Amino acid sequence: MIKKVMAMVLILMLAVSMTACGNSNITAAGAESREKITLGINDWPGSYWWLAVDKLGYFKEQGVDVEVQLFSNYTDGLNALMSGKIDMFVPALADIIPGYVNGADIKVIMVQDFSAGADGLVASPSISSVEELKGRNIAIEFGGSDHLFLLKALENAGLSEKDVNLVNMSTGDASNAFIAGQVDAAAVWEPSLSMAQQETGGNILATSGDKEFEGLIPAILAVNGDSLKTKREEMKSVMKAWYSARDAYDKDPEKFAEAVAGGAEVTAEEFLELMKGCDVRTMEDNAEAFAAGDTYVSLPYCAKMLAGFLQYNGLIDSIPDNFNDLFDSSLFEEVYEEMK
Repeated sequence: MIKKVMAMVLILMLAVSMTACGNSNITAAGAESREKITLGINDWPGSYWWLAVDKLGYFKEQGVDVEVQLFSNYTDGLNALMSGKIDMFVPALADIIPGYVNGADIKVIMVQDFSAGADGLVASPSISSVEELKGRNIAIEFGGSDHLFLLKALENAGLSEKDVNLVNMSTGDASNAFIAGQVDAAAVWEPSLSMAQQETGGNILATSGDKEFEGLIPAILAVNGDSLKTKREEMKSVMKAWYSARDAYDKDPEKFAEAVAGGAEVTAEEFLELMKGCDVRTMEDNAEAFAAGDTYVSLPYCAKMLAGFLQYNGLIDSIPDNFNDLFDSSLFEEVYEEMK
């Protein structure tokens, strides 16, 4: 009898052991089955955050494998997103509208930050107001976010683009041309803006931190449509990692800055200074951004205004009736519910 009982115990122990091994294999297989995410960023202070999200382990904490690629050439990052070479990218909203209008399958799933001083108009020391730019040469990248910013600044000063001479060049070249004295002013973003001002002792005439520009230049998290179909849960994990890091930054910005400095060509001190020009959005801010509104803070409203600007400058042929297919708030809504 004792032998029979012992035999039964051994059988039960073996069964439990096999079940445990089976569950372990299933768990491992489940983790391995998660798709890798390739996230593209560019030389923008807010985008540098993703380097710290990676280095400080927030992706690992969410169980998602993310490769962060820094694109020094901004256009290369946009093209990589459109073609599906990367899954996610962090561009300015204005810069993905032409691709969307032309049929690219892309979605906006989150607002990362608003430019709140990181874009600006710098002029030579002899020029102290936007009004004094009349008849002057201004370097600007046509069709970009700073082109729009410049036109709005001119408009606020009672001028139009016909009152100035616009010189089309990339943001980096615009900064260099201004420093070399080849133009009287330049509309550029950080870190080019600070560098241009410091090198010349020039005057910053207007920045995106001025109240009238609030929400005008949002940096958004855009995803490739095909990637979204197959990597939805992984993308949610990326967003959760971001929001966890967002809370951590408020508690210990110095630690965050040190992590960024290891992957970007800025020091921790420079990063913290640059971040003064970025308004990194919270979960509550994102809930507001996806709603209809009558200010730039509303993504649908801002997109319609940007489309008008792009059409006026010949960068798109027509303005969509709406942008319902561009904005997908469903991932954010799920993340919001799961993280509350």
